Amino acid sequence: MKWSKALLVMFVLTMFWVVSLFAAPLSIAPGTFAFTTGGANTVDHLNLYETPAFNWFAKVIYTVGDAQCHQLWYRSLWINGNQMPIDARMTSLYIFGVFGLFWAMMTPASQSASQGIANGFPPRIRRWAEKIGFEKFALLVVLAGLLPIGIDGFTQLFAVVTHYESTNATRILTGLPGGLVAGLLLGMMVKAIKQFDIEYRAMRTRYVAPNPNKE
Repeated sequence: MKWSKALLVMFVLTMFWVVSLFAAPLSIAPGTFAFTTGGANTVDHLNLYETPAFNWFAKVIYTVGDAQCHQLWYRSLWINGNQMPIDARMTSLYIFGVFGLFWAMMTPASQSASQGIANGFPPRIRRWAEKIGFEKFALLVVLAGLLPIGIDGFTQLFAVVTHYESTNATRILTGLPGGLVAGLLLGMMVKAIKQFDIEYRAMRTRYVAPNPNKE
């Protein structure tokens, strides 16, 4: 787990964020953050966070969540009578992203992230991945992880035509493979960078001729 310090830091920060998603609603009184709506990539409820009802910890976590999520009450999970800082799907993505990062930490590194992803699977699947090509295999893994979110999300996006509204249970289930794959992909990308650096330094040490004038 300590082989890649960058990956370890990423894992710890993501774990802290996930725990904070649950801790923040518990740190404020019931009903403090409830039945809200907003837009993505904007902070809609800053005036609410600045009230005395929010302690500094909840204020930070909810503000960061607000900046990346619509915070629609009917798509959110509730704790202690409060909406969580982000909706059900994003909460699921972060939770299982932690498991994906841990998966990457336990997987042998490679110079390429695609081969690193293949390393995370049993030998039989790795042999198949080598046969079809590590890049194609990694693409299939990523598509398999993100496709459920894509189908559920886009079907919901065009609700005027499809008349479909996803449930929180579906959002959590579709976030499971998406989070795992995203965590594994990011983790193996970080490990591939370090593995490349290690092998590059080893190659230079092996093949660069010593300077005869150097004592």
